[in-house]
Amino acid sequence: MKDILTNLVKLTNVSAQDVATLQEAAPEIQGWGPEIVALFYNTLYDYAETAKVFKPGERPDREVTLSDWYTKLLTGKIDETFWQHQWFVGLIHIKREVRNHVMMSMMSRIQIFFFEKCLENFDVAKTHRLFTAFKRITDVIAGLIAEGYFENYITAMETVLGIKRNLVNNMLVMEVDRMIKKAKPA
Repeated sequence: MKDILTNLVKLTNVSAQDVATLQEAAPEIQGWGPEIVALFYNTLYDYAETAKVFKPGERPDREVTLSDWYTKLLTGKIDETFWQHQWFVGLIHIKREVRNHVMMSMMSRIQIFFFEKCLENFDVAKTHRLFTAFKRITDVIAGLIAEGYFENYITAMETVLGIKRNLVNNMLVMEVDRMIKKAKPA
């Protein structure tokens, strides 16, 4: 996870200043949490493909989890433990069969909602600072969740099948080469 986090931080250009920007604005933006939670779960529950992920009666618990995530994002310590938890979410998504395209779509919904709230409440300069900080941090979060899903999925397959990573990688490369030749336009 550390190498992936390093790459994500470097490539998104996320910084301690981004964390500080969100924390400084927390008193003004923390109140958006209930709206984010409602948007998130209304979207998922209103769409049959994503509603099936949930067990009856669990929505209140999931809402608390997302609300806590938003609060921690704005006011908590963004450290290795925080990043490790985002990686762990990828593992939970495997179990719950939440594919990465769904996670990325929902992160986009949150980011756009956050941007719209910034536009409604702040001048252009402050909107730019807040949104870019939020976007960079949540892009790293989405990257960790996606890579946590992928890496843990492959690791679980290795363990279940008793096949070493190098062999899996070699087999995948051969299959992907075959798929590329088949899909390549004439």
